[in-house]
Amino acid sequence: MTDQSPAALLLAAAETVRQWATDATADPWAPGAVARFGPELAEWLASAAVDAEQIGADPRAMATARKILGESS
Repeated sequence: MTDQSPAALLLAAAETVRQWATDATADPWAPGAVARFGPELAEWLASAAVDAEQIGADPRAMATARKILGESS
């Protein structure tokens, strides 16, 4: 990811969570929490990305995105 803006980071995390949820639902024996809560988490991150561009980044969303992407806070 070359764009390090808060919105870009949040969108990258949302896409990562969407991929996790897709992968989890591919295995009918073990969908787990990611399949259940992943879509809502991804939507929250995407919404936070819009907010980041308009009113500034939510520190909680940013911390969550960094954890998802494996970055330090």
